[in-house]
Amino acid sequence: MRRKASEQVMVQLIEADVDIGFSLVDEAKAYRADGNTAFSARALHDANEAVADIERRLAQLGDSQAHPFLPLLAELREQIASVTEN
Repeated sequence: MRRKASEQVMVQLIEADVDIGFSLVDEAKAYRADGNTAFSARALHDANEAVADIERRLAQLGDSQAHPFLPLLAELREQIASVTEN
């Protein structure tokens, strides 16, 4: 089944948000390792905002289109939590 242009854009935005989220987690880890907890906390805050954006966009897609992103979203949440806990 061919996606409508608006659905394709939505999927691309979700993919970008996932990439951004993981990059922010990596940034948070690096800042924390350097002892810069303020920047680390900001990067984690932004990563959580990316998660919220992903969730909003997934809600607009049908279940079949959202399903492939659910494992990535779960992994992103786990990585955010692991940095937050340490």
